[in-house]
Amino acid sequence: MDGRGLRRMTSLARHGFVRISSNIAHRTKCNSLGLCSSLFQRIACKSWPMTKIKNCLSLAAARAVLIAGLLFFAVMSLGVTFIAKKTVTSLVCVVNKSDRDVDMTVLRVPRLSTDYDEVSLDVMSLRNQSKQQMKKLLSTKHKKYKSMMDLFVLPELEESGGHSPCAKLPPTLAGPSQTDTSLVSFRHMVQTFKHLHQNGRFRPRDCQAHQRLAVIIPFRNRKSHLLLLLNNLIPFLSRQQADVTFFLIEQLPGAIFNKGALLNIGYLEALKLGQFDCFIFHDVDLVPLNDKNLYRCGDNPRHFSVAINKFSYSLAYKGNFGGVVGLSMKQYSEVNGNSNLYIGWGGEDDDLLERVTNKGYFISRYSGELSKYDMVNHSRDKGNEPNPFRVKLLELARVRQEVDGLNSIHYSIHYNRTIKDMALFTLITVDIDNDRLLSEAPDFIQDILSSIDTLESES
Repeated sequence: MDGRGLRRMTSLARHGFVRISSNIAHRTKCNSLGLCSSLFQRIACKSWPMTKIKNCLSLAAARAVLIAGLLFFAVMSLGVTFIAKKTVTSLVCVVNKSDRDVDMTVLRVPRLSTDYDEVSLDVMSLRNQSKQQMKKLLSTKHKKYKSMMDLFVLPELEESGGHSPCAKLPPTLAGPSQTDTSLVSFRHMVQTFKHLHQNGRFRPRDCQAHQRLAVIIPFRNRKSHLLLLLNNLIPFLSRQQADVTFFLIEQLPGAIFNKGALLNIGYLEALKLGQFDCFIFHDVDLVPLNDKNLYRCGDNPRHFSVAINKFSYSLAYKGNFGGVVGLSMKQYSEVNGNSNLYIGWGGEDDDLLERVTNKGYFISRYSGELSKYDMVNHSRDKGNEPNPFRVKLLELARVRQEVDGLNSIHYSIHYNRTIKDMALFTLITVDIDNDRLLSEAPDFIQDILSSIDTLESES
């Protein structure tokens, strides 16, 4: 080959490499560990167009490059495997098999006994002062108030420093993250989030949040889950520049767990303490993984927990409306809240979906990539056995909607412990009379439940 031919071959090779590199950089989506930053790294991303190489280089040169690329890919694979193993071992997790033989990874935390005294803020003096003020008002010119409860609210917090509205998409968002599995104490969280908390309410300092949120968490015997959730959810919502108050609704032991009733109680009690634009009903064992999953309410009820690790980060089933959901005050009131008759595990979230769609609403969801959650592993709690009536109750969901819900809830606050306004949340401990809820259900519901109970006893 003469000098002119050699120069032409060199020029073609250089031109071919430039075009190939440009094409790969435009098309490849590989970002893992920053691999696609050079030509051979793009080989590892499987974006090497062999046909163009053969047009630009001799067969011998192509073979040499291919061999070098394969060697590089093998070395990088070993490095990726080592890094991945090192990362996984730092997480507290366990891999199980579901009934459908699908791999699922759920977080595991130890059981802890619940003790709130270490962070209890005694606000009974504030409440007593409020009562005295109410008595004076009621005895003078404010005759329009029917009862003391019309005025019985805690003093409002001072307004935050900023008066301009926060950005619709806050600049403080970080995107995807991993669950912080550290089990820190309530006291530690109070110190860590000192700049955020004000008697269970968090708000941005420099701007006005778009909505005021009430996060309702039904709860019993899950202290470790609560610690894990709050330690992740508080910074999550602070990055969203949210104005939020946490309400922990704890059912006393003895009666079977009634999640639907607890959610209704949380809604009603929250309204006694302030006005909220959006109610987020949040399972204690679900931790969000992407702060771009904005906790806000819209024109339709919103399902936040779309992709859970237990179900390989996908929707559990098409009609799923459980885990973490958000409804405005108007929406939750219009659907008459949750049913109070799902005593025990299962069915209440599907019932709520029936109520929502029966009122003409649609379910709003973010994409699965934004809506990822980690579920904390746990066994079925004693006192939360599956409800044997849940299938039949669900068939009658729309028939019961107007007579079973917010307008039929019966409960009592456990005054021995009262309502505690904690540093991180407002604790409301309640006693639910499940027998009374069932006895005051419509006759046709009682007849159906009695017949099912009789059949099960005979079998």
